[in-house]
Amino acid sequence: MKKFVLMTALAVSMAASAAEVSDTTVIDKADKITIMTTDTAQRVTVFGKQGDNGYVYDQSVPLNKWKMKKKKENKDDADEPSEWDFDLGLGIGVPTSVPDGMSFSPFKSLEWLLGLRYVYTPKNASQSYSTGLWCNWRAYGLSDSKMFVKGVNDVVELGQFPEGASSKRSSINVFSLSVPFLFTQSFGQKRNFKVTLGPVVCFNLYGRINYSYELGDDNISVNTKGIEYRPVTIDIMGMFTYKKISAYCKYSPMSVLKKDKGPQFHSLTFGVFL
Repeated sequence: MKKFVLMTALAVSMAASAAEVSDTTVIDKADKITIMTTDTAQRVTVFGKQGDNGYVYDQSVPLNKWKMKKKKENKDDADEPSEWDFDLGLGIGVPTSVPDGMSFSPFKSLEWLLGLRYVYTPKNASQSYSTGLWCNWRAYGLSDSKMFVKGVNDVVELGQFPEGASSKRSSINVFSLSVPFLFTQSFGQKRNFKVTLGPVVCFNLYGRINYSYELGDDNISVNTKGIEYRPVTIDIMGMFTYKKISAYCKYSPMSVLKKDKGPQFHSLTFGVFL
């Protein structure tokens, strides 16, 4: 085995040499082999061989400086402590703490998320820290025969669809600019498995309610602005990542609408990052 290691080391050394070396040295059953590599040379030292414990072989081979420089630059690039991540997410909403008399449909309650994050990883560490900016669109769709309407003093209320209406849909929609503050712990030698946790501050910039239905030959669709949503909310986010695909969960302990301005419920979303 030592003979094989020595021959491999010598072959690599001579292949990297600026001048071709035609000599081959074979040493059987070496006691110890030492290989030292610098930016300019590689030195191979062999101690002992079969039948001669006092034997010493010492050979230095100059290395190609340009190749070694590129190798070092590539290694430095691989150790770069920061990077930018592009985030694209799609989630299904399951609102919680819903008042009696109303219910939401997960497949009518969707979330879209798009943005960039700056990720910092200290050298040789398995922990990362990230922040960035996301564009976030969330819809909370009702599942029953009721619809959202805006009443007196901009209060969001529940109304009834007309008798005989079909294809009924109604939802509250909120657009936000979100700033995440996330901590990530990586696992495994290749760091393919990751767990991420942290708060996401949502600056809610636009909100509306809408409803649509069909009645006879007519298609009715109404969008209403000016609802009283909370201008700032905070989500708690968790993610499980394998390689480049993540599954996430986001929960807000704060209600979507302001107090006394409509039904009080909390946002809960499950989804994937691509």
